[in-house]
Amino acid sequence: MLFSRPMTHRPALIALALFISVTLYACSSLPLTKPEAPIVSVADVRPLNLSFTEQRLAFTLRVENPNAYDLPLEGLDFIASFAGHEIATGESHQEVTIPAKGEAMLEVEVKAGVDKLISQFQSMLNAQEINLDYGVKGRVKLANWPSRIPFDVKGEIAPPQQP
Repeated sequence: MLFSRPMTHRPALIALALFISVTLYACSSLPLTKPEAPIVSVADVRPLNLSFTEQRLAFTLRVENPNAYDLPLEGLDFIASFAGHEIATGESHQEVTIPAKGEAMLEVEVKAGVDKLISQFQSMLNAQEINLDYGVKGRVKLANWPSRIPFDVKGEIAPPQQP
């Protein structure tokens, strides 16, 4: 008579099994180690609004994924600098999945400080020293990682060749 009892606990067992299944599925999509920071570079810059009071640009960023798994990007913010001085800030809330060992393009609207850039060029001309270093520093927000992941890319623009 052990099995003659009605199954009054059946809905609770089904709910528990469903909860465990959903939890295991959700956890399986999380990386076990902190993802490597993506490699971000500027692929294109287009002016949107250039005036004396506001300079807005569209940056197209190339975001490369060095990880062996996809990165579901939820957002990104960054500061762009030139010759050691901040010239622009931007952010994007565009969701895009960057394939494992692949790349994706992301367009970001940027507020630029052209006045800072002009002042920097004047300083370089006065010092007769050309410094064409640039940097893009920021953070990405991933759908499958709890905290933002920083990135920092530096480079140098090659000076124009003399004829």
